[in-house]
Amino acid sequence: MTLTAPKPLLLTAAVVLAYAVCALSLKVCPNCGSTPVPYPLSTAPDCGDQLYKIRCNAGSLFFDSVNNTYPITSISPSIQRLTISPAPFLGNTCIASDLPSNGLQLNSSAPFNITGSNTIFYLNCSANIMNSPLNCTSNSLCHVYINGTAGSGCVDAPLCCAFRAGGSTTAYRIRVRDSGCKAYRSFVNLDYGLPVSRWPPPGVELLWVLPIEPTCRTQGDCDSKSTCGPDPNSAGGVSRCFCNSGLQWDPVAGLCATECKDPDGCGKDRTGLIAGLIVGIGVALLAVLIAFLFYKRHQRIKREQDRLTREREEILNYGGGKSAKVFTGKQIKKATNYFSKDNLLGAGGYGEVYKGILEDGTVVAVKCAKLGNTKGTDQVLNEVRILCQVNHKCLVGLLGCCVELEQPLLVYEYVSNGTLLDNLQGGTRGLLSWNHRLSIAHATAEGLAYLHFSAVPPIYHRDVKSSNILLDEKLKAKVSDFGLSRLAHTDLSHVSTCAQGTLGYLDPEYYRNYQLTDKSDVYSFGVVLLELLTSQKAIDFNRPQDDVNLAVYVQRLVEEERIMDAVDPMLKEGSSTLELETMKALGFLAVGCLEERRQNRPSMKEVAEEIEYIISIATAKTTD
Repeated sequence: MTLTAPKPLLLTAAVVLAYAVCALSLKVCPNCGSTPVPYPLSTAPDCGDQLYKIRCNAGSLFFDSVNNTYPITSISPSIQRLTISPAPFLGNTCIASDLPSNGLQLNSSAPFNITGSNTIFYLNCSANIMNSPLNCTSNSLCHVYINGTAGSGCVDAPLCCAFRAGGSTTAYRIRVRDSGCKAYRSFVNLDYGLPVSRWPPPGVELLWVLPIEPTCRTQGDCDSKSTCGPDPNSAGGVSRCFCNSGLQWDPVAGLCATECKDPDGCGKDRTGLIAGLIVGIGVALLAVLIAFLFYKRHQRIKREQDRLTREREEILNYGGGKSAKVFTGKQIKKATNYFSKDNLLGAGGYGEVYKGILEDGTVVAVKCAKLGNTKGTDQVLNEVRILCQVNHKCLVGLLGCCVELEQPLLVYEYVSNGTLLDNLQGGTRGLLSWNHRLSIAHATAEGLAYLHFSAVPPIYHRDVKSSNILLDEKLKAKVSDFGLSRLAHTDLSHVSTCAQGTLGYLDPEYYRNYQLTDKSDVYSFGVVLLELLTSQKAIDFNRPQDDVNLAVYVQRLVEEERIMDAVDPMLKEGSSTLELETMKALGFLAVGCLEERRQNRPSMKEVAEEIEYIISIATAKTTD
């Protein structure tokens, strides 16, 4: 959402930045009519970044998709977003004019994605769409839209579905087709509490990825603050204008910048100018800003309460026969002794986890988002939504949820033996025999394979690591923490997200192109296999500089044909020749999961089968 009230404040910040930073800016494209074209957007070959092309025609801006052109209605450079008008309906019908080209189709290799701020309605749908994970119920919000827009022609085609991407999830198409839905509408940051007559005009919000340094052929293509040099991350011989020493690339402003440090130069004079600007307009802005912030806070709290109410209703109606039990706030408070600090198991960026005992004696762990923490709220709600759809022995069992207006809670099975990371790094390391470790690897692989191949729709965990693998009293493994997980919607070709995860486990290809697939989980699981084999951390700064990353360290040993040097000495001690061979086999399997190119990695189902085969060898009795 583009804020309009604090424009004077933004103007002040721009002036301050201009005087407080010694920088060299790249060429920004000229205005299109009266509309500025911010960097990196490009309307001509000699300005902006050529990967971010849009068009200026007769004073208006347009965005070209794969097969269509859409008018641009707004641009918010500070948050890298622009809004386009979706295709209109054909006449007085419920058919999108871009139906012949299957709707809005973005180039998946271009730096633009559809954001999660869009509420999307699929209209004039066939019965086939009822098998999708979209909300096609009679009380769906899209029916409110149809009833409020009688002139759209959609009243005679009442079957419709609503969809809203969760968290940071994005995609690169809104698909319409004759065998599915023939029309769509999208609204940005829609307030569901407003009547349809007060909804904003339809729009699709797009997010552009922050640009890297611009390409160059010679030094003449760069300015004095940057140097043309080969891009080490490109295999095609691409060169870029890299900022000189002491300067840093600012992808928002599109310039090489650093703070001025010369006390007799820019710093001295500009400090006085900055002080004068602040004194001159600060008092006038202060009252306006305070009033504006109070107003926005009130609006944000109201929207959050309305959203949590809707989320609660959707979750309780989601998942068919696998829906979780719903607890009251009173039951949860009693189970956790009113969230006593004595029951606190741990805390993270999203909130806290408390141990609790239900009335029937069941021991549970209660995850709750921090009050007012929107990101934490989204993560907990996402985990509730994911776990309400899965039911497998290798996954932490969901008992229920308590989604109250103020604070969403997740109640799940309590596993008493801590995490795999705790057991590998703590005093219980010696209790994890080779057979235990193989069993943990197999159970974890089966759980992830279930998410990828048996859950409908498939689920990508997105944060596979040893601290998210719990061990019960018999050292049996269970996969946990689905706060970052994403559904692979069947009507979208893949899930594109801002790269999130844990350092040392993150798929480098996912980090580069933001496209999340099941093979991203395979890479992370490969690092877990190395932890099981070596008893070392994924990232450890106590190792030599080149070996800080465990995956890089073991891959180097494999290239030197010294993979057994990485194995935990405690495991090798007293092991039979057959067991040592299975250790080597698991190491090679882990390295296979860490292949740079996704298509060269095995699927999680293949990984589980290979570990099962290794276990059969390790437990086989040798015969003479």
